[in-house]
Amino acid sequence: MVDHGDRPRVAVIGSGVSGLTAAYLLQRRYDVVLFEQDDRLGGHAHTHEIVGPDGRVTPVDSGFIVHNERTYPHLVRLFGELGVSTQDSEMSMSVRCGGCGLEYAGARKLAGLFARPRNLARPAYLRMLAEVTRFHRHARRLLALGDEHDTTLGAFLAIGGYSAYFVDHFILPLVSAVWSAGPEVGRRYPARYLFEFLANHGMLSIGGSPAWKTVVGGSNAYVQRAVKGLTAVHVSTPVRSVRRTAGGVEVRDDADQRHAVAKVVVATHPDQALRLLADPTDAERAVLGAFRYSRNETWLHRDTSVLPGAPGARASWNVLKPDCHEPGGPVLVSYHMNRLMRLDAAEDYVVTLNAGDRIDAGTVLARMVYEHPVYTPESLAAQRLLPGLDDGTTAYAGAYHGWGFHEDGCASGVRAARGLGVEW
Repeated sequence: MVDHGDRPRVAVIGSGVSGLTAAYLLQRRYDVVLFEQDDRLGGHAHTHEIVGPDGRVTPVDSGFIVHNERTYPHLVRLFGELGVSTQDSEMSMSVRCGGCGLEYAGARKLAGLFARPRNLARPAYLRMLAEVTRFHRHARRLLALGDEHDTTLGAFLAIGGYSAYFVDHFILPLVSAVWSAGPEVGRRYPARYLFEFLANHGMLSIGGSPAWKTVVGGSNAYVQRAVKGLTAVHVSTPVRSVRRTAGGVEVRDDADQRHAVAKVVVATHPDQALRLLADPTDAERAVLGAFRYSRNETWLHRDTSVLPGAPGARASWNVLKPDCHEPGGPVLVSYHMNRLMRLDAAEDYVVTLNAGDRIDAGTVLARMVYEHPVYTPESLAAQRLLPGLDDGTTAYAGAYHGWGFHEDGCASGVRAARGLGVEW
C-alpha cells in the first residue's frame, strides 16, 4: 500500500465495484483507506479457483459475469486503465417449465426455439412467439410516449391483453433472470424503467444486442489491480458507525478503533448505509430507507440436471419453472459458466440461484448469498433524490443508483469521486 504523507485522508466503506471505482479515482488526490466487512474484496466480483481432477486450476465467477462495450462505458474505461483482458461471451437464455414440459432457448435461432420438436405442436407456444414481436412494439411505444404514472409491468401486461402463457413463459422469466427476482416482484417493476434497460441492451427487438464479454481469468483480476495504490485496505473489518464532525468524519470499526478522515464514501447497500450513520439527516432516512433487496442463495456446482434436458435448449442463462403459473417464490436460474466464460474444462460448472434442494450435494463447490435491489415506484422516486444527499463530505455509491448492474455501480463510484473533488 502507498502512503503519500500529509494528503487528506478519505474512507471508502465497501469494496464492491462502486467502492473500488471511487477508491481508485480518489487516490489521485487523497490517501484512501478502504473498509470491507467480508474476508475478501470485490462484492459481486467473486472468482473461485477450482482445482479439477487433472490438477488444473479453473477460475469461475459466481456474481458479476458479463459486460459489453456499448452500455458499460465506465467499466470498460476502468478495465482499460487497469490493463484487464476480456474475451467474447455467448449470451443466450432458456426457459424450462416443469408444468407443461416446455424447453426453449432464445438467441439460438430456430434450433433453440424448437429444441424439442413437439414445440411445433404447442399452439400456445407458437402464439407466444408471435406475441414477443407485439410486446417489443408496445414497449417501444410506451418509451416514445412517456409514462407519467409509473405503470407497473403487471399493469402494462394486463392493459396489453397478453396471454397468461406469454406472461408465465417469456416475460416474467426474462425479468426474473435479469434482475434475480421472483415473478411477483417482477410484476411490480415500473414498466418504463424496465423497458429503458431492455432497449439500451437491444432486448426490445429481434437482434441488435451488443457483443457481451467476460474478464479473462475471472473478475478478481480487476479487483486486485484496483486496490494496488491505496493507502490501507482493511478486510474482515465491519464498520460500526460513521459520524460527521466539525473537522471531518469519524469512522468507528467493529473493534472500536476510531479513524479520523476528511471525507467518506459509503459504498454499501442503502439500508446498510443508513444503519451506519450515527447522525442521519431526515433526507437520508427517507431516501436510503426507501430501497429493498432480494436475497438469493447461490451455489457453484457441477450438477447439470438443473439445465434443460434437450441439448439444443441449453443456454448461458437457464430459467427453471417448477410450474406453468407460479404465484410467488424466488427465481430459479442457472448460469452455465462454461459457455459464459469459455472455460477450457472437461467438467461443467454451473451457478444456480435459489435451488439448493434440487442440486446434488456431492457436486457443490461453493455456497454464497447475493442481494439485488428491487425496483418499485417508491424506490425510483427515492433514486431521483440520491444526488441531493452528497454534500462534499459524505458521498454515496452503489449499483442501486442505477439499474443494479456492475456498470451502475462503477458509474456511481465515478460520481462519488467527482462529488469529493476528483474528476476522471
